[in-house]
Amino acid sequence: MNITSESHLAAIVFSIEGDLASDQVDQFKRAINETLCESQSDVILDCAGLDHIDSAGLEALLWLTDELTQQGYKLRLACVTKSVIRAFEITRLERVFNTNETVEAAARSFG
Repeated sequence: MNITSESHLAAIVFSIEGDLASDQVDQFKRAINETLCESQSDVILDCAGLDHIDSAGLEALLWLTDELTQQGYKLRLACVTKSVIRAFEITRLERVFNTNETVEAAARSFG
């Protein structure tokens, strides 16, 4: 898994490539925490490069949602692949996560 971040006016955009599975969850949380400690903001997770997510990865997204909510911020997901959407549907998490077709649409959704 590779995760990068970039600050924008509306939010911090994290781009994730590869898998978000049990082996990568700690790396994911560390990367998110390091960036959010420096700059508190709403978050957009660009999932265009996310190939696979397992139950631990879903729990990591729920963790991120909770962390942001406690601080008064929001999470938006962008460019979510069909396989990840399917995982959301199977677990009924499509009701929890706000998904958008593009990063720009996710940024506009904060307004």
